Amino acid sequence: MSDSDEDSPMARVKPERTTSTGKTRRRAVDSDSDDADSTPRPANGDEDHTDSHTAKRVKLENGVNGKGKERARVQDSDDSEDEDGEDVKMVLRERKQLVRDDTGYVTGSIVRIACHSFLTYDEVEFNPGPALNMIIGPNGTGKSTIACAIALGLGFSPKVLGRATKLSQYCKNDSNEETWIEIELKGHPGKKNLVIRRYLYRDSERTKFMVDGDETPAKEVAEKMEELQVQVGNLCTFLPQDRVASFAMMTASGLLRETERAAGHEQLSTWHDVLIQEYKTCKVAQEEVDRVSESLKRKQTKQAETEKEVHAFQQRERLEQELGEAQVLQRAFEYDVAYENYQRARQEKTVVANEIAELEERNRPFKDSKAALKKLVDSSISQQDKLAKKVQLALKDAESKKQQLAKADDERSATADKIRQIKSDETTRRENIQKCRKEIAKYEPMVENEPAEADTSEIDRQIRDKTNEKNDVAAKIQETAQEIGNVQYQGQRLKAQEDQMRHDLARLQEAGKVREAACQRFDQDAWRAVDWLRQNQDKFKGKIYEPARLNLFLKKDFNGRKLDVRDQSLVSMIEGPISMNAFSTFLFEKREDYDLMHNILVDAPNSRQPGSGLRINGAEITGNVPFDRIPRPLSDEELHALGFDAWAIDLLDGPEPVLTWLCTQHNLHRIPVQLDRRRIDIQAVEQGKDIPRYYTREGSNSIKYSTYGARFAQNDQRAAQPAKILNTSVDESRISGVTKRIEETHEERKRLHGELQRLGRVGNDLRAQADQLTVERDELVQERNAMSKARTAWQRAKSKLASLQSSLQRELSKPSATEKREQLAARMRKLMEKRVKLTIEYEDLLVKAADVQESSIKVHLQTLQAESDHRAMDLMVRERDEELEEKREALERATAAVAALLKEGKRHNAAYQEAVAALSDEQKERVKERRESGEETLQTIEDKIVEIESNLNCTIAVSPLVLDAYNKRKIEINDLKSKLEDAEEKLDESKKVIETTEGRWLPELEHLVGEVSAKFTASFETLGLLGEVRLAKDPDYEKWGIEIMVSFRDCKDNSADVELHVLSGHRQSGGERALTTVTYLLALAELARAPFALVDEINQGMDQRAERNMHKMLVETTCKADVGQYFLLTPKLLPDLVYHPKMKVLVINVSPWIPETLSLQGILDAKRKLNKRKGLPNGRAIAAH
Repeated sequence: MSDSDEDSPMARVKPERTTSTGKTRRRAVDSDSDDADSTPRPANGDEDHTDSHTAKRVKLENGVNGKGKERARVQDSDDSEDEDGEDVKMVLRERKQLVRDDTGYVTGSIVRIACHSFLTYDEVEFNPGPALNMIIGPNGTGKSTIACAIALGLGFSPKVLGRATKLSQYCKNDSNEETWIEIELKGHPGKKNLVIRRYLYRDSERTKFMVDGDETPAKEVAEKMEELQVQVGNLCTFLPQDRVASFAMMTASGLLRETERAAGHEQLSTWHDVLIQEYKTCKVAQEEVDRVSESLKRKQTKQAETEKEVHAFQQRERLEQELGEAQVLQRAFEYDVAYENYQRARQEKTVVANEIAELEERNRPFKDSKAALKKLVDSSISQQDKLAKKVQLALKDAESKKQQLAKADDERSATADKIRQIKSDETTRRENIQKCRKEIAKYEPMVENEPAEADTSEIDRQIRDKTNEKNDVAAKIQETAQEIGNVQYQGQRLKAQEDQMRHDLARLQEAGKVREAACQRFDQDAWRAVDWLRQNQDKFKGKIYEPARLNLFLKKDFNGRKLDVRDQSLVSMIEGPISMNAFSTFLFEKREDYDLMHNILVDAPNSRQPGSGLRINGAEITGNVPFDRIPRPLSDEELHALGFDAWAIDLLDGPEPVLTWLCTQHNLHRIPVQLDRRRIDIQAVEQGKDIPRYYTREGSNSIKYSTYGARFAQNDQRAAQPAKILNTSVDESRISGVTKRIEETHEERKRLHGELQRLGRVGNDLRAQADQLTVERDELVQERNAMSKARTAWQRAKSKLASLQSSLQRELSKPSATEKREQLAARMRKLMEKRVKLTIEYEDLLVKAADVQESSIKVHLQTLQAESDHRAMDLMVRERDEELEEKREALERATAAVAALLKEGKRHNAAYQEAVAALSDEQKERVKERRESGEETLQTIEDKIVEIESNLNCTIAVSPLVLDAYNKRKIEINDLKSKLEDAEEKLDESKKVIETTEGRWLPELEHLVGEVSAKFTASFETLGLLGEVRLAKDPDYEKWGIEIMVSFRDCKDNSADVELHVLSGHRQSGGERALTTVTYLLALAELARAPFALVDEINQGMDQRAERNMHKMLVETTCKADVGQYFLLTPKLLPDLVYHPKMKVLVINVSPWIPETLSLQGILDAKRKLNKRKGLPNGRAIAAH
């Protein structure tokens, strides 16, 4: 055996073969040494351990006795086997004592617990004591959170808690900080403590462990917990609140397994696992022996019955072999016939193919001629097309020359006309010269005597004055026009501003539309009422205000501070004091309006059943105090001194009657809110009694005062609910401001329109004045002109004379007729030369076009002849191709026949090959010899087949499966004999392992159950009850269990009908189950191997007497020197409970904050003084640490 096998207790080794029987034997080892480790258990604390352990055996040394059977010897690691073969006596070992150092902590106990952002705690750290730790506090303060922190912090699965199964669900909901748990465990004597920190994450199920500051895998943490024997997964040592009921519902077998793990011998669970596994192995082996024996007997009987059928089958098989050989020969002959037909068809196909080749050779010259003629036709057509294009091009060039010639003729005609015009022009020039000289002679005398100038200075001054006045009026008209333009520009600008403001107003009112859509969706009755009200306002006498959900909004700012509707915690805080009914209530100024709307919408829809219509809320607001006169309980300074920023009503915007109603009916003017997180002076708030309720971003806080006695204050804190209404807001102040600016802009536009009309009238007056000045100035100009008429006539004559002299000079400077004739004659000669040249070029182009046209006609005639020859040759080729086509059709038929015969031959060959494949080698040899002999024909083979089939019909058909089954059964019988021998050997070995292991396990178990029962019975007797713990046995070791037997009748009752009943989740009450559970756990406490244990709210359902006795037993038991650390979590305490100096009381205070001066010891001292003054005994109150 290898060293590794010896280190592992009860580990299996590889099969060994003995020389005596040649069979495989199994060997196993059992180590009963004190330092042997038990089988590692999973950290998740699952209750079913049977499947998680591999089967283990005690060591069996193989030997052979006189009868050839195995002989078993139990070998113990401490005591060798007796030479005389006596039974091994089991020695009850003392329980392994817990190791406790000078501080009182046992190894593995909890020294410190710290949590950050875990469940109910933002931050917590405390040090439990080494003995009993009583953790008290009201419900919901985080007691069970400590149990969760211990289980998860030490690496165990959330399943052991019976609560949420996901790690991410243990992170604090309202915190974004990192979540971690840190547990400090007492180390071995002389070694430092073990500090384990576990990190949890909100967004995933991943986790991380840090051991002594180093990141460590979860597997190593689990191994350390196993080394320290921490048993969080065992309900007997760790009983969370959510699994208290699971203890009573635990099966007897489950309770036994947990008890073994919690308080039994270190190998008690291992032995039990071996017994469970070996019982299953033994049971399976016994079933296997019975099954194999029965199966062997049946098969042997069936084998004897089948022998006659096998003989008949063999005879028939010989005939079938002969038939198979004959059928193979038949298929061979059929294939030969098909092959001969195929060869003949191939020869016929070859003959036809040769004839086709000969015809094609004879027809080839005709086809070549046809192809040559086709090529000639195509070439002629192509040449004809090219010549046609050349003709068109030549004609186009000739036409172009013709147009140039016509243009030259036009220029020649125009030049000739100009030559003829020279004489006429010369005559006109002479006439103009004479006319100018005559006119000059006329005006020269008139210019000789210049008249004196008239005195028009006064008239000129008047004209200038009128002109200046007109210019001034024109300037005013211009100024007026500019003012009109400015006014029009301002009007257009104001119009654009008004349009933009109306657009902004519509955008600001969109939040109101969102509110309306939400009302229509979530409060249909209220919306239908609003819609009806908007259409029927004329039916009411007073003002009706729609529900606050449509007209109540969060202010945009408060005291210079911006209030953002997107700040969810802010909106939720402000909306918190307002109920949904308040948001849906219509407000009426007059009672008759309320009655009218109620009758129409609520009662009228079904007059037979009043109130069957819409469900709406209404309230009358007559007589309310004006909003600005509603007093606040405290001034702003007093409010800020307490830690608040504003009253709830001060942060809301809406119609004043609605705000007033919210104050008078819902006290929003008495509810302060805190916008920024800071300390609130709770003591001052409670003493002042002016504030019954206040809101922070964390939620609401209601302050109530006791009715009697000192009237102490009680603060009830609730988490904030998400806002549903105010998270959409309308800025009423901005809407009002925009509306006001729109009205102001509209009024300004009206004023500008009036100004524009005034300026128009002013402009009309100025234009009329300018027209009058123009008339007056024109009259003065006419008068001045009359005065200077002679001077004007002289100036006009002088100007005319100068013009005539200039015209005469131009006429005299023109060229003479002779010069013009010479110039035009030279041009005429050039034009005649150009025309002659164009005429020659035109004639050449016409000749070229005619030559090309002639060539085209010749080519066309050649094309016609070639096409005629091609058609004649094509007819001749088709006539010769008809005979060739007939031969090709014959070739196709021959080809098809060859293919069909080939297919048929392949089919016969495939059938032959398939038949041959089905023959044995011997049959194949016989078939080959018969074919080669040539003595048989197809006919003789067919006759032989008929004869064999006749003989087969005379024999009884036996299924081939009979022989297969016979041969298979023969093999199976041999296998079954071997299996039976192995199964019997395995059964004997399992029985010996069970016998040996039970000899070790049962005495230890009975001793443990006896100790637990004695302690349990004694505890119940002190309570005046009856109870004991029994060991329930069963052939199946997995069904063994512990039954807790109890009776809750007075133990002094000696009536005959008093009997003990098994503790279950149905028979006893919750308090009885809780009392039994804690009593059983206490019975285990002195025997437990775990360094610490925990019970959470185990006293639920107990009466005071039972709870007081339970507490006494718990204190007395857990404060003993040989008992480990214990945690008791409870939400309530009775007065005058038993106290022990070793126990430690941990008090959880619940409040948003804790006064720095708070002292629990001071509270206890004050209570004692109060009792002393009242003459009450102080009793034995539990001291706080």
